[in-house]
Amino acid sequence: MKIWSKSLAVILTVSCITAAVAQTPVTRTGKALADPDRGSAATGLKWPPGYIEPNTPNMKYVPPETPQGTGPYKAIMATDADAKEFVLYYPANLNALGTAKMPIVLWGNGSCTYVGNKFRNFLTEIASHGYLAIAGGPMGPPSAETITMASNNWTPSAIGPKPEPRRVDPSTPRVTVDLLSQGITWAIAENNRQGSKFYGKLDTSAVAVMGQSCGAGLAASFGKDKRVKTIGVWSGSNKNERDNIVVPSLYISGSEIYDVAYPGSMDDFKAIDKAPVFHAWRTGMTHLGTYRQYLGGELAPIATAWLDWQLKGDKTAAKWFKGTDCKLCKDTNWHVDKKKID
Repeated sequence: MKIWSKSLAVILTVSCITAAVAQTPVTRTGKALADPDRGSAATGLKWPPGYIEPNTPNMKYVPPETPQGTGPYKAIMATDADAKEFVLYYPANLNALGTAKMPIVLWGNGSCTYVGNKFRNFLTEIASHGYLAIAGGPMGPPSAETITMASNNWTPSAIGPKPEPRRVDPSTPRVTVDLLSQGITWAIAENNRQGSKFYGKLDTSAVAVMGQSCGAGLAASFGKDKRVKTIGVWSGSNKNERDNIVVPSLYISGSEIYDVAYPGSMDDFKAIDKAPVFHAWRTGMTHLGTYRQYLGGELAPIATAWLDWQLKGDKTAAKWFKGTDCKLCKDTNWHVDKKKID
C-alpha cells in the first residue's frame, strides 16, 4: 500500500454530468443514452478466480418494515407520500434517538437506476447507526435488491468479448443531480415542518451525497454544494468535476482486474487538489462491490465510519482513515492513497 500526502479536492458543477468508464450519460431531465452498467449477463463472460461475490447467496427476504442493522437504532426501509421519487431508510424507533439528530445521506444508484431499494442492504445498515438515508427512485420489486457476478462490467481481464452497451429507452426515468438535490431540499423542509416524523430530528448542517458507478458521478457533482459536507464516490468518477470538489471526499473502488471504474477513480484522486481525499481499492472487489450482501458486506462499515467521522466528528471512526496506521492502511487487502487526510 502507498499513502499520499498531498491535497485533494473534488468540485463539480451541477450543470453537466459526464461519466468516466462506468457512468451512464444522463441528461438533467433524467434521460439515459446508453447504459454501460448493463448488458454483460447475456455475453457469458468469465472471470479470473479470486473475486468477491457481490451478493449473499440464498439470503432470506426481509419485509421493508422489519428493523435491521448492527447499529444502535435498527432501521427500516419506507416510502413517504410527500417524497414519491425516493425510498427512505431510517431508525424504526425515532424516539430512541433522544436528543440526537440524524445526519442526512443522499444516495445515487449504479446505472443511475430510478429504483430506490436497489442498495437496500447497504443503506439500511448505515441508517441503523442514526442516519436518514434517501435513495433516488421509487420502490421497486424485491428482485432489484440482489445481483450476481453475471452483471459485472467488462474489463480487459474478463474472459470473453467486450459487450456492446445495451441501449435503453430514452424515456426511462433516471436518477439525476437535480433529483438528489431535491432530496436534500425535501429533508431540510421536513426537519422544519411540524407534523413531520422528522421534525427537529435531522442535522441539516450534516449532509452527505454518495453513489455507486453512474451514481458516483452524480455524487461528485455535489463537491461544491454549500449544503453538502462530504461526498462518497464508490466505483465511479467524474472527470468534469475534479477541479470543483472542495469538501472531504471518499473514493472507493474494486481492483483493476474486476472493476471497470478503477482507472477513472484513480485519475480523479490524482487530479483532486483542493480538498482532503481518501482513495482505496480492495483486492478481489468487483465493480458490483458488496452492497447487496447481507447488511452491505464489508463496504457498509467503511461508509459508516467515514460518515461518523465527517458528519458526527467521531474521532474513533477517523482512525479508519487517519495516520499511517489507519485501519484500512493496515489491512493488506486494501490499498490506500490519500491527500490532506492526516
